[in-house]
Amino acid sequence: MIFATMNIPKKIASFLIFLFVIQATGSSQDHILYFLENSPQSNFLNPARLTDRSKVFINLPLLAGQSFSFTNSFSFHDLGVIENNHLKIDVGNFYNQIPEKNYLSENMVLPLLVFQLRTKRRIFSFNISENQILRTRFDASLVKLIDKGNYEFINQPFSTNFDFNFLHYRKYALGYSQIINGKWSIGGNLKILTGFSAVDVIRSNIGIETGSNLEQITITTDGEYNFCLPFRVDQNENRAPSRFNSLHYFTNASNLGLAFDAGVRYQLLPKLELSASLIDLGYIHWKNPVENVSHHGSFTWKGIDLANYLNTDPTEEDYNHSTSAKGILDSIRNLISLTSNSNPFNTPIPTKVFLGASYTICPVLKAGLLDQLLFYDSQISNALTLSGNLQLGQIFSLSAGYTLTNKSFKNLALGTLLKLGPLEVYFATDNLLALNLADSKSLNFQCGINLLFGKND
Repeated sequence: MIFATMNIPKKIASFLIFLFVIQATGSSQDHILYFLENSPQSNFLNPARLTDRSKVFINLPLLAGQSFSFTNSFSFHDLGVIENNHLKIDVGNFYNQIPEKNYLSENMVLPLLVFQLRTKRRIFSFNISENQILRTRFDASLVKLIDKGNYEFINQPFSTNFDFNFLHYRKYALGYSQIINGKWSIGGNLKILTGFSAVDVIRSNIGIETGSNLEQITITTDGEYNFCLPFRVDQNENRAPSRFNSLHYFTNASNLGLAFDAGVRYQLLPKLELSASLIDLGYIHWKNPVENVSHHGSFTWKGIDLANYLNTDPTEEDYNHSTSAKGILDSIRNLISLTSNSNPFNTPIPTKVFLGASYTICPVLKAGLLDQLLFYDSQISNALTLSGNLQLGQIFSLSAGYTLTNKSFKNLALGTLLKLGPLEVYFATDNLLALNLADSKSLNFQCGINLLFGKND
């Protein structure tokens, strides 16, 4: 069943899809960079991995580039098709294509400053980065309700949950890595986090019960949310409207948090290297300006007795009765009435675990196997990447691989690096096929320019 068809010109439709992609996993798919030789970015995924020989590594704003990833449980082709330069959205078909539990997630990292001082056996580092994470989850039954209405749920209770999480924070990291001997190296980072904004949906439930003859409908809502935003969600009539102050927003140091990284590398055999790392284990404590909002209510609509209105002259009291439009609006208003207070709260940040193995086939070629576990919002996701990694001296590196993640099997990964004097240009993506947005479930890339000086033997 086609619930809604929107005739949108192709250019506008493509732009809307692009905006949807930009705004729409809590995970950053950066697997291919892990084994990319000569790349300082590999050290961000495991502080025990030292893959290049430069004495000084610097990333500056603008030159440092950015890291962006987006993934969801369905493709845009499931949502609709473009026919005759128009986008047609088929909600019924969308419901039939998607799994019961669905999600959209997005992550963006913008490096502001990276500095690493390297000796033959040690690395001292400091970096600042801007981080933004968005994740939402919804049930397929919610789409079915939008498409077919409550008729499909007659005489059976309907309940659905909606989850949404958003974080914007800055990260200050101090790092240290060391080669212990020819077989072992270790590393770690201590990170101070400053939070700017957060939306944490603890619970958001909607329930509907419909009588067998549609004689009555009962709607219940139950929600609890934590906010730290530059404006208030509960707009009280007696409170002056809040105004956004960009300077105060980006310099707010009231919401502090801690996180750390730890990594290890072990040369098990002359040609076989094993490595593991724990990245971003920590949380942010939000206390200013915070808002805790909750609502709980129930509303039963029993219809309007037309016979009563046709056979008698309605009085003003009848019009104000709960069966009138005004009464219904008052009931709905009470249903979503918000209660708020200002209690501090904590939110974790996405934590990653990397388990890797690298085998040297010949001096310029290695095979890599990497498993990434992501822990966030009481969920665990897994991604497995098999890669081949080519290194031609200190000038050119190339990694190509295949990733299995989130029931998606079309993820061809590519990472490349070219060094021109002190300038090193890199680009990496875990899904080359994402160029076709309509059929892709994920889109991610990292790119930028590194400044490298000196050389350690």
